[in-house]
Amino acid sequence: MATTNHPDKIELDAYSDPQLQTKAGNGTYYRFTNTMKNPIIGAKSIQLSTANFVNSSLQLNDYNGQLFFFFYTGSTLNLTNLKCIRLHPSNFVAYTGYTAFTKNKYWTNVADLVSALNLASATGGDSATYNPRWTANLLTFSYDTNTRKISVVATDGTTLISPASADDPNVIDALNGTTSSSTRIKMNAYNSSNTYATATLQPYFVNSMYPSGPDYTTMNARLGFAMSYYAQPLWRSTSSVVGCATSTGVPLATTIEADANPILLGVQNVNVYLDVTVGGGMDSLGKKNLIGSVPIDVPPLNVNAYTLTSTRTPALSVPNEIYQITVELLDDTGAPFYQPPNYNTQLALAVFY
Repeated sequence: MATTNHPDKIELDAYSDPQLQTKAGNGTYYRFTNTMKNPIIGAKSIQLSTANFVNSSLQLNDYNGQLFFFFYTGSTLNLTNLKCIRLHPSNFVAYTGYTAFTKNKYWTNVADLVSALNLASATGGDSATYNPRWTANLLTFSYDTNTRKISVVATDGTTLISPASADDPNVIDALNGTTSSSTRIKMNAYNSSNTYATATLQPYFVNSMYPSGPDYTTMNARLGFAMSYYAQPLWRSTSSVVGCATSTGVPLATTIEADANPILLGVQNVNVYLDVTVGGGMDSLGKKNLIGSVPIDVPPLNVNAYTLTSTRTPALSVPNEIYQITVELLDDTGAPFYQPPNYNTQLALAVFY
């Protein structure tokens, strides 16, 4: 039987955080805090029972690097020959009068996305001033409804093309600006001064907790070009080149079909962390305080409702007295799962004594 300080279940709600709007300095939140009206005394364990939130991630995530498609031109796969076709985030607001950009959005199907990528690749779809790794009309995308795969080809039919991988050292160098900060990919946003120097760096995410080294995310894998830099191509030959992330590893001027089907899923799982679990749970990257992993099973902009159906597996490491609880939401890459403040997040926790 529950008493004042021994509730069997508690509900946490982002809208109950009076500082939510303050925390959402960039118009979003991924963390909120609820203060208990009555402290919880003597709890031994806590378990996530339900979670309800809006799947706020589009098919390509605005924040974690999924808007960059990297590829090489020519037979020498080096930083100089690394190119990038990119989309701007869906919430991008351009400098007054600036029109050389193509925005991310809700894609009704793969063909819709491919059309946008061809616009971004063509004249006027981007600017070499703000994306120094872009040259107009280098690459053409297509989608085969029979194989359900995306292909790329050199627009001129003669330039050798090699899709790059997210863990390619040159891609990492380009994103971080290690060799040259003057070739990083920026956005001529509303609050800039219409110059590269004042432009905003386009968001990307690096998870440094991966055991094999820092993990990067790009659009390539989402389109089906999923080979890693050091992977052995399935159809490797004497012409294969390290860095050409395809099943042959051979730079081609003809059509290159993706090795896998596209996965237009900005986020696959949302991990939920509570500050009061005191290291009771841990995700695969070593981050503690995990209380549960919630699969995304609805399209973008729909409510994702999760209810625990497994056996009792509570987090055992909780303090004896709980006065407030802070919730943190991260996606499956370890990046914040951002929610605009008009999207509520609700969790229910079972409390055991």
